[in-house]
Amino acid sequence: MRRRTLLAGATAAAGLTALSTALPSPRPALAGDVGDRVVPRVLARPGGPGGLVRPGMRFDMVAVTGRPGETDTAVRFETADGLGGWRPVHLHSEGRDDRGQVAGALVRAPEGATGYEVRSGGEAAAVNLRDGEGLRLGGPEQAWLPSRSSDVPRGLAPLPFRTRAGWGADESWRFDDEGTDLWEAEFHPAQALTVHHTAIPTGDDHAADVRAVYYLHAVRQAWGDIGYHLLIDPDGVVYEGRHSGGDGVPVFSGLPLPGRARPVTAGHAYGFNQGNIGVCLLGDFTDELPTRAAQDSLVDVLRVLCAVTGVDPAERIDYVNPATGVVTPGEALSRHRDWLATECPGNAFAEVFDSAVRRRVVSGLA
Repeated sequence: MRRRTLLAGATAAAGLTALSTALPSPRPALAGDVGDRVVPRVLARPGGPGGLVRPGMRFDMVAVTGRPGETDTAVRFETADGLGGWRPVHLHSEGRDDRGQVAGALVRAPEGATGYEVRSGGEAAAVNLRDGEGLRLGGPEQAWLPSRSSDVPRGLAPLPFRTRAGWGADESWRFDDEGTDLWEAEFHPAQALTVHHTAIPTGDDHAADVRAVYYLHAVRQAWGDIGYHLLIDPDGVVYEGRHSGGDGVPVFSGLPLPGRARPVTAGHAYGFNQGNIGVCLLGDFTDELPTRAAQDSLVDVLRVLCAVTGVDPAERIDYVNPATGVVTPGEALSRHRDWLATECPGNAFAEVFDSAVRRRVVSGLA
């Protein structure tokens, strides 16, 4: 019997039973779970064409967009000590499958920066994550994936995740001035799972880091939403990504069934988004590895996703693009670089991905 059949049977069914309890039902109350919360809105000021830009406000990051394949993009910052040296910018090639491919990145500014300059043919904007007017949010701050249950299969523990309201998503970004959804949800059967990194050092407020990625994708790149399904910070906290509906189940169109789970289409792997679940680690893993907490959380998340979808993390697949019918061989559990020409999820992490992630996910589902 093939491993996929096994996953679609007992293990996946147990995962489905566990996830079914993640729907709104009695569960222990979580501190700060319900009620109004206030987070600062993201402030942003686009820069002009070329040269030194002084935004006239405090800024935490610079959002850079450019052409896919660009390798010479760099940024430098002005502080009280003058202009610093050029720092390379690693542009991610991503995008919605219904639009052209784009490339973008976030660069963290040094404390006290008063200006910046970008070397490339792209565009940039200064981003302030701290000083915007308060955005009031209500509803559940946390939920479980899956809920605590005696039916959870071997090694699978319930995982808390921060909802979109919990990390401060400005839902107005998902709509135009007439209230039309800028990225209407579509769903396709799950075929693959793909791992990413944000390629920026994290700050002290990881929810703010998620809001920055949301701004880059939803506003600067005009997608209308964040391009990942789930994100994980260095402490191992999981964040809900792309909006998938109001049923309390992230990622999917309602309760997923093994072999028939339907994730919402996101924008993390251009040309391979449909049926492909994107999980992104916050941080830059070009020269260093994710924290142990982040790696452990990633493994747990991937195990749960494999259990409820029937995706076999050890299997090679023929990915079929539902829109075009094009078939592409690949790994069911992949790195971003396995689909597209990119350094994501970072050279250091990519080198140890099989031993640090894939084998652990597989062994946990054996």
